[in-house]
Parts: sequence; C-alpha cells; structure tokens
Amino acid sequence: MKRMLLVVLMIGLLALTGFAAKTIGFSVSTLANPFFVTMKEGGEAKASELGLEMIVLDAQDKPETQFAQIQDLITRRVDVLIINPVDSDAIVSAVLEANAAGIPVITVTRPSNGGVVEQHLDIDNKEAGMLAAVALAEALGGEGKVAVLEGIPGAPSAVDRQKGFMDELKKYPGIEVVASLTANYSREEGARVTEDILQGNPVLDGIYAHNDEMALGAVRAVIAAGRLDEIKIVGIDATDDAIAAIKAGEMVATVQQQPYLQMQMAVIAAQRIINGATVEPKVIIPLKLITIDVLQ
Repeated sequence: MKRMLLVVLMIGLLALTGFAAKTIGFSVSTLANPFFVTMKEGGEAKASELGLEMIVLDAQDKPETQFAQIQDLITRRVDVLIINPVDSDAIVSAVLEANAAGIPVITVTRPSNGGVVEQHLDIDNKEAGMLAAVALAEALGGEGKVAVLEGIPGAPSAVDRQKGFMDELKKYPGIEVVASLTANYSREEGARVTEDILQGNPVLDGIYAHNDEMALGAVRAVIAAGRLDEIKIVGIDATDDAIAAIKAGEMVATVQQQPYLQMQMAVIAAQRIINGATVEPKVIIPLKLITIDVLQ
C-alpha cells in the first residue's frame, strides 16, 4: 500500500515539475490529399513512439483557416509547431506570431518565406521534375506531344517541379510541350483541365502532373475519352492510388517522396529541439522513381 502511494506521489510530482508529455502542434495544409494523410500518420506513429503528444489541425487548403488554427496552437502553448504551409507567403505572419511566443517552428514540404524556422524538411523538387521527365521521355521513346498539369501557382514546389521537368526535356528535342495549365494539385481540377486539353489536342502522347492527385484526375479524363492506349501519364508522390494505377497500366511512373519518413524526421527534430539540442536548418528527403519494373 505504501509503495502504491509512493508511485502516485511521484507521478504527481513529475507532472507538477514539468515532466508531463510534451506536445507538438501539426498544422497541415489539407487532409483531402492522401499524401498529407500519410504524412500525418507518420508523425503520429513517431510521436507515440517517443512519448510525445501531437495535435493535428487540417487547414483545408485555406490560408486564413491555417492562420487561425496556428493561433489556437500558440494559445495552447504547444512545445513545437510543425507547419505544412498552405501558402509560403501567407504563412509568414503565423510564423512570426509563433516566434514572438517563443515556440520553435519546423516546416515540411513547403517553406515559410519569412520568420525564424528551426528546420525545413523537403525534397529536391527540381530533381523530382527531372525524374518525371526522364520516365516520360523513355515511355515515349524520346518523341511526342505532351501536356503539363501544374500545381498551385507560385508555390515553390510547383515552380521547381516545372523547371526540373522543362530543363530535362531540353535533352529530348523530339518532345514538344503543347499545353501547360494549372490544376492546383487537385484530382478534380486535374480531370477538368485534362478534359480541356484533350479537346484542344487531338494528338497527345503524354501528360506530366506535378503530383499524383492531378495525374489520377488526368487518368480519369483520358479513360473517359477512350485515349488511355495513346497517352502516357506520369506524376509525383507515389500515393497508394498512383501505385495501383501503375499496376493497372493507367500510369507509367511516379516519383516517391516518402512523406511518412519526412514527417517522422520532423518529429525527431522536434524532440531534439525540446531537449535543447540543435538541428540542421534544412533536410532533403531522398527520391525514388517508381515504375512497373520497380513494383514487380
């Protein structure tokens, strides 16, 4: 009985002296995209493993919602903020508020264009675009007319994925880009924009999408038009749906970002910061090109 009482007292003392579980706030741009759902799951698994609590708030791709949610996390005095910005410019005011409150900030996938960020985790988006270009060029035998579905206008990831792709295509003079339109990383918009592209281009051999959601939208539109046999489709993210599409012969390739690993590394960095350790200011997650040959 005395031993049980002693344990209870020790637990109470630990709580009073600040040894309660530390808390990470994760503000994610949207959980409508499977990529970010995977990221969330990776973070939650690592936080649980490390004995940390993690609060996840979905901004639903709205900068104003994300700002309000981050203000809420600041009010709740989380120990570290991990932010996947909806918009790299719009997020700056929220980062500055966290800085003023003394709450360390980590960003993932998209950076903040201002404020103090302890660590940013990302991929080399130019390399991702380059790998997609190589895959599409190989699928087309170095010749053909292709279209591009672009991500959110001005987003660093979209800018770099476009540049990497276009720079690599210079090595293939037989490939011509006949259309390059924004579809905002959305499957629904990807389908609608692809429908327009197909109507305006009776001859089209390939489609490159800045992410798998748009690529899958393109798949839907191409199948509906009865042109899947003539059009090769490539995306980025390696989501479960994209992997299934490659296995089904509906896509030829995707570039694996490893969002699960990315978020796990962000949580590890958060724990290091909580423990008073320093972290690398930028971490690049390795990429991998996924084709049917890799999956077999």
